[in-house]
Amino acid sequence: MTATALRAEAGHNADAPAQVLKRLIGPRADDFDLRLVQETDTKPRFSVAAKEGRVAVEANTSAGLTRGAYAYLTAIGAAQFNWEGDRVALPARWPDFSISRSETFYRHRAYLNPCAFGYTAPFWEWPRWERELDWMALHGVDMPLALEGQEFIWRQLWSDAGLSEAELAGYFCGPAFLPWQRMGNIEGYGSLPLGFIEKKRVLQHRLLGRMRELNMRPVLPAFAGYVPKAFALRHPEARIHKMTPWGGFHETYWLDPTDPLFEKLAHGFLDRYTAEYGGGEVYLADAFNEMRPPVADKSAGERAEILSGYGKALYASLDSARPGAVLSMQAWLFGIDPEFWDEASIAAFLRDIPADKTLILDIANDTYPGVWEKAKAFSGKSWLFGYIHDFGGNNPLFGDLPLVNKDLSSLPARADTGKLEGFGIFPEGLNTNSIIYEFMFDRAWKAANAPEDIDAWLVPYLQARYGKTDPALLSAWKDLWHGVYQVPNWRTGWWKGAFGQYLFTKRPDMALSDFGPELGDHTALQRAAEALLKLAPRYLDAPLFKIDLVSVITHRASLCIDMQLLTLLKAYAASDPHTAARAWNKARQMILHTDALLAAQPFTLSRWINEARSYGQTPQEAAIYVENAKTQVTIWGGDAVLKDYASKAWAGLYRHFYLPRWAMFVRAQEKALRHKSAFDQKRLSENLVRWETAWAKSPKDYPVRPPLKLLDEAARLLSDCAKG
Repeated sequence: MTATALRAEAGHNADAPAQVLKRLIGPRADDFDLRLVQETDTKPRFSVAAKEGRVAVEANTSAGLTRGAYAYLTAIGAAQFNWEGDRVALPARWPDFSISRSETFYRHRAYLNPCAFGYTAPFWEWPRWERELDWMALHGVDMPLALEGQEFIWRQLWSDAGLSEAELAGYFCGPAFLPWQRMGNIEGYGSLPLGFIEKKRVLQHRLLGRMRELNMRPVLPAFAGYVPKAFALRHPEARIHKMTPWGGFHETYWLDPTDPLFEKLAHGFLDRYTAEYGGGEVYLADAFNEMRPPVADKSAGERAEILSGYGKALYASLDSARPGAVLSMQAWLFGIDPEFWDEASIAAFLRDIPADKTLILDIANDTYPGVWEKAKAFSGKSWLFGYIHDFGGNNPLFGDLPLVNKDLSSLPARADTGKLEGFGIFPEGLNTNSIIYEFMFDRAWKAANAPEDIDAWLVPYLQARYGKTDPALLSAWKDLWHGVYQVPNWRTGWWKGAFGQYLFTKRPDMALSDFGPELGDHTALQRAAEALLKLAPRYLDAPLFKIDLVSVITHRASLCIDMQLLTLLKAYAASDPHTAARAWNKARQMILHTDALLAAQPFTLSRWINEARSYGQTPQEAAIYVENAKTQVTIWGGDAVLKDYASKAWAGLYRHFYLPRWAMFVRAQEKALRHKSAFDQKRLSENLVRWETAWAKSPKDYPVRPPLKLLDEAARLLSDCAKG
């Protein structure tokens, strides 16, 4: 990577940005004149001049053309493009409006997390991916992770290395768990039909074709050292390390990069990959994603030399196969395991990789802030500053608008950022809290006339989203962002090893009786919910308002359900069955009403299941995908260590998965009280595991019907919350 010049876009496809616009606003895109200026010595920039019904957008990158066009559309309140839906309401004549030269300090804008290919996109077909690529283009993304289709290459590599069909089948994971196989955490969990591998091969060709048309720099996969167990057993002479088991799964195997076999396999993978999909510039190789390097028995000096050798060999294997390519890796490992990755270990690992041939993705400054500072801006390597925001595709309302505003405005003035090349958003899952993503990319490449203040920024945002605003709406949203959007990380989702975004979505256990407090300002959230409900008669004709209203009220209701369940747990701990019964009755009714209201949302359990089923090309494939999808959003796997990590506030899950679990818990407690015996948590947990496993294996779907009286359901929930 270079911090001194943009890449000249000599291969610019003039039609590609225009087609993005046309898919959003239709034939009116012909009113836009998109002009690319060839500049290589300036920052990425765009400008817009709308006059006499024509809109001229000028930029020095393809990403700037689409970003500039979208900046105009949102500024005049004509359109907004989101995961949950769009609003497009074009004026009869484009209003005169100008956006002066708008530069970004962040030369590259990266997007996606390896985990998103499991938590959100395992069953996406081309139309859904095309929509996501358009979203990227409109938000200025030029460096997306492009990790589909690699199983086709891995299968070739391991087959040519002598693995049998049975051994290959025992290696690959099911679709929703492929990210963790790719990163070396697990292997052989679930089934991966050949039909899936072939569909992804075809898909990756289309994805890369579109990315290249838009002059994006896709981040491609590379060999990081993990090999199938069957391969390890066939090569006892190789330096293959048996890695510490991850997440409750069995061990995986990692080939030492200094072993001669490493470069051979790296070359083999990249040669096959390039022959199939073409070459790239940036390659992702995460050797130690939540996996400690095998140096525990070494002295500090030995450890430093070994880590340095690992980094050097990783890069050398890439450079040998793809001369001049850039080795990319996530900095997540440095934040999640600071005990191992101290400053000296980070420096040693990166020391012998060429500075201009490295790109560190510092993905989690909202979760592990300060990693880049501790690492001294990664010792002069090129790097991207970013946020992860979402874990597991969880969807409570949260994010931190002030943090984003502060970080992205202050970084350009700092003298200690080294070779900071850009900004990225790296969510594990999508389809939630779209305002946060709109704000993050807007701040990363801000239009020259964009408001600095969050409240002022909300005015055009809401105008584009709903088509109108008023003081009452702006006041409600001010309460909302104060209530939920000053929370950088939803840490209660990991309460003492119990995953699940709410207490309600965690497996019931008496050990949760000290849970809380949950994050955010609940008083401000309640005010915002009540105000939005009051405004509903004026705004319900705006589909995105309805979605927002339901999101706000169901989030508030879920927190209220948690308060009742916490009362329930404490009552049982105090042997107070009457208080427990009252709390359970309240919680149960709120759960049912919340599930009913969630049915008004575009994302539901039924949609997830049907997406998986539809991806199958045979009944057998469809059955595999459905079980895989249901498993991931519930029990996950790994001896229950990761249970509920991918929990969701979805219609269907509330009523048919989380509620029955808590009902089993209550019945077990009541039985113990009747018989005056000790409550047996261990036995209940075993029963819950059996029930959960059967639920995941069942092909049953859970169709939903949007509520006929949405506002009545919403009012009832808010009233129940207010009563406590």
